[in-house]
This record gives sequence, C-alpha cells and structure tokens, in this order.
Amino acid sequence: MSLVKLSYSEYEDQSQSWVIQDATFSDINLIVGKNSSGKTRLLSVISSFAKLLSGQQAPFESCKFSAVLSLNGSEFVYDISFKNRAIESERLVIDGEEKLVREHDGAGKIYYELEKKFLDFKLPPDAIAAVNRRDEKQHPYLMDLHAWANGVVIYLFGSEFGKGLVLGLTEAESLFRNPNPPLFDDPNNLVGIYSSAFTRYGEDFDKAVIADMKALGYSLTDVGSENIQTMINVPFSAICLFTQEEDLGFKNPQMHMSQGMFRALALTIHLNVCAFSKSKKLILVDDIGEGLDYERAVAIIDLLIFKAQNHGMQIVMTSNDRFVMNKVPLTYWSVLKRTGGNVKMFNERNSKDKFDHFKYIGLNNFDFFASDYFSAEIDDA
Repeated sequence: MSLVKLSYSEYEDQSQSWVIQDATFSDINLIVGKNSSGKTRLLSVISSFAKLLSGQQAPFESCKFSAVLSLNGSEFVYDISFKNRAIESERLVIDGEEKLVREHDGAGKIYYELEKKFLDFKLPPDAIAAVNRRDEKQHPYLMDLHAWANGVVIYLFGSEFGKGLVLGLTEAESLFRNPNPPLFDDPNNLVGIYSSAFTRYGEDFDKAVIADMKALGYSLTDVGSENIQTMINVPFSAICLFTQEEDLGFKNPQMHMSQGMFRALALTIHLNVCAFSKSKKLILVDDIGEGLDYERAVAIIDLLIFKAQNHGMQIVMTSNDRFVMNKVPLTYWSVLKRTGGNVKMFNERNSKDKFDHFKYIGLNNFDFFASDYFSAEIDDA
C-alpha cells in the first residue's frame, strides 16, 4: 500500500493560491528544498488528505486533491474537489475502471460488487462518498482506501514531540488494566503511546527500542514509564517516560533529557509501534535529524530506511540539513522549487538525466541541493 502520485491546489486563480502538480513518490523519499519551498506544507497536505478519507477531518474551504495509490496490487486514482466547504466533485477509478462518481449536488453513482452494476445515491453536499458509502461486501474497494488513510501518520521531528506531556494516574491505571489497550493516535502523547505498546507487546517492545537507541549512539539499559515522583521531587503524581544509560546509575525522566535525545527516543518508540502493530504504512517525518549531531543524524536516517525496507512501510521525510542530505542517496531525493504559489518537484522519475549527470560529476549531495540545478526548468514553466 503506497502513495504513488499527488496533485493539490487551493484557492486557484486567487492571490493566495498554492499548487503542486504531479508530486511522485517511491518507497523511501527525502524531500529537500530551501526554506519556504513547501516541504512541511506538502507533508501537511498528505496528512490532511488521509484524514479526509478516514473521516477524521471535515471538508476544506476551496481545494482539489488528485491522488494515485497502489493498494493490494491495484491502481486507485481518486479525485475530489471542495468549494465553500462543500464537495464539488468526487471520482474513483481502479485499474482504469470507474467505481464511483458524484457531482456538486450530492448525486452520484457507485459500483456494487455483488450486483455487478452501478446504483444511484445522493448525499449531503458536505458528505464524502468514499467515507460514507463504505461497505465490506458491496464496496470493498472503499475499505481498502479507508485502510490506507488510517495507516498514514505524521511526526514533526523538529517539535517538542510531546516532551512536556505526562499521563494522569487515572488514565494510566485504566490503560494498564486493559490487556489489549487501544493504540493512541496522537503523536504528542508519547507516554500513552509507549505505555499502551508495552502493555500489548511486553519486553520485546522494550528490547526493540533499546536496540534502536543503541544504534543511534545512546547506550540504554532500560526504558519505561513510571510515576514521576519516584524519580524527581515534584508536587504532583503522573506517569512519565524514563531511560537509564549504561554510565548513569539512575532513571532519567523525560523532562530531564536533552531535546535531541528525547526526539530520538520519541521517533524510535513511534517506529516500533508502527512495526509491531503493522497499522501504519505511510510515515511522514518533518525536519528529520533536527537537533542531532552528525553521527546521530546519519544513524537515524539508516534506522528509518531499515524500518521501511523490513516492515513494508513507505517513508516520506523532509530536511535541508547538510548531514542528512549527504547521507541519503540521490535515488531517494525529491527537490522542491517554488515560484510564487506554484511548487514543482524534481526527482529521478521526472528528471533522470540531470540526476544521472550530477552523480557522474562526483560532488556531494548537498552541492546538488545548493547548485540551483533546476532553475532553467522553473524559468521555462
């Protein structure tokens, strides 16, 4: 299950318009570009598109999505456009065959698998057909679309990553008593996510986190969640994360960790939840490596690529960090160039000659980023 291509536009023909056409993706992707080129915006668009299809987000003001997905061996082409928070049009084509179409008044038709024919429907103007017409027997293809959307998660590596958030004792007690607790979807609720995962998967989960942290240069002997008052003197009780390092004889609570170490721990926990649960298949990571030294920035890229290749995940990460750029092979690169509100993506799939030529020159990857290699294409557009 993977995202193959995405086009998005908002407020077309207006001063605040923003457009990206035919952004293409492979299993492993590094999105690079100068500040304000649209890297974070692109990840946000992908995340928002997934939330729309999973029913977690209401329709937008005025925008269009067009996506190509590879799901269970089939090509899904899904288009939807919004205006004034109502759906203007919606269409799904699978392997060249139309399965769903709807117009601005909510009227449409959808293919019924058991009857082998189309039947009409009519929905409210703000109701997405791909969400509201799901049916395991009649429209199983919409279940596939929904499963993909639920498998998309975004992590803001350059953020606090939930470092200041703890888990209340009442909520923690309820979680620990449940032998099969739900997995939390809020990436900032790291204490809840870890505690839920440990309750589900036990020591194997801790061993995986410790091994991955060791690969990042953090020699841990223990990781867990515990009442903060057992570690430091604070006037309240709550559950927080801790680590214990080989050369330190005490448990270090999350609020005392360096920001770089906590970010590494957070991403490691999240990636292992994705790997153990098999529930997340498209991992979006913004500002990967931010706040880490060279060795750890390089190591965390290796970890992400390893997880993607060994657990069937698709990774889309962004960065303009020199260490990260020089580590990630150009094969995985996509360069964003923005002119006004128009963003273009360049990668080996649409600019193979230029990528191959630069590899032949033998300079490092950051020089490729800094060289404005694609200025001519932007000027000609």
